[in-house]
Amino acid sequence: MVRRAERLFLTQISTERMPDAGLFTWDLNSNLVYADSAMAELFGLDPVETERGLPVQTYLDRVHPDDAPTLAKQINDAIIAEHPTVQEYRSRKADGSYIHVSAFGRCFRDRNDNPVHYAGIVMATEKAPAGSTH
Repeated sequence: MVRRAERLFLTQISTERMPDAGLFTWDLNSNLVYADSAMAELFGLDPVETERGLPVQTYLDRVHPDDAPTLAKQINDAIIAEHPTVQEYRSRKADGSYIHVSAFGRCFRDRNDNPVHYAGIVMATEKAPAGSTH
């Protein structure tokens, strides 16, 4: 029985390299986003700096100008409405090229119902955001 379970488990593991999802948490009080090295790569930023926290505007400045207004509104709406959200947009990498990403985030509130943290993941996608052009 153990052998069958082990074999089943092993057959479920992919040997293909999956893209890293960037993890982040945004401290709304300090307005700093703390992120891992995968997030740094997606936005063309220094991973040491992203781990120590950068202003949210640093990330927004790396979003394609055509996508930034919609993204900002979607994030604002998610904070106000207290619901999880998904956004698709383009972020600028270190070499200046843009990559399509999907972001999944949610705002968290303190015991007094004040928004305090916004956390989520961002990952590269092959699909272009609706209505966008390269």
